[in-house]
Amino acid sequence: LCTNIDRSLSALWGKLAAEILMQNWDIALEELNRVKEIIDSKNFSSPMNQVQSRIWLMHWSLFIFFNHDNGRTQIIDLFNQDKYLNAIQTNAPHLLRYLATAFIVNKRRRPQFKEFIKVIQQEQYSHEDPITEFLACIYVNYDFDGA
Repeated sequence: LCTNIDRSLSALWGKLAAEILMQNWDIALEELNRVKEIIDSKNFSSPMNQVQSRIWLMHWSLFIFFNHDNGRTQIIDLFNQDKYLNAIQTNAPHLLRYLATAFIVNKRRRPQFKEFIKVIQQEQYSHEDPITEFLACIYVNYDFDGA
């Protein structure tokens, strides 16, 4: 197999894309986890490249998480990790809507939901989105008419 880590990562991205296109959600989830492991362990040329790779991973993961049987739980697990949440807050606040949606449909994650509401409260002034705005109205501002 290939010993060049950049080529291996590129091949894994391609395999992930192929599994998503073929709608093999279980295999795609395995490939997603492989890509994640490499992104989290690889020494990138700059920290910004690593953040950008995490953002791309989160975008691609949406296909899997909203089609896989256990996806709504796993999106919370991935997006709520500090390094991924920081990437969302700095470069991709629009991804908060997907995390918010996963929390809304997943009732078993209430303790994490309270922490997520704090993130929405921090971001409500820099990013507006109907879903996060709705949650901010209810849980932060207690504005039920605005919701």
